[in-house]
Amino acid sequence: MGYDPMYAVRTAAQAMAEAAKDVAAGHTGWDRPADAANSLEQMAKLATALSDLLRQQAEALPGLTADPQAAEAAKLVSEAVATATKLGEQIRKAGSTASAVR
Repeated sequence: MGYDPMYAVRTAAQAMAEAAKDVAAGHTGWDRPADAANSLEQMAKLATALSDLLRQQAEALPGLTADPQAAEAAKLVSEAVATATKLGEQIRKAGSTASAVR
């Protein structure tokens, strides 16, 4: 088996949290509507990756343990897959609209 993907997930989460903090504090921001649209495009890719990882985790979880709660946990993760998928769709719609802003 390869590496534990938790480390890549942690790094991505930390990077997103840092960017959100910097924008909120006024240390950085978007200069043009195109920059915001490009950010939305990247965030849509993140949402898609999140959905994919959650789906894979939901499938793997029951096989990682004999604990009967694993099936319930997998069900809840599957619900998160649906939410992440919907988030990605909404971000793509927003990005499409934002890309038309001049």
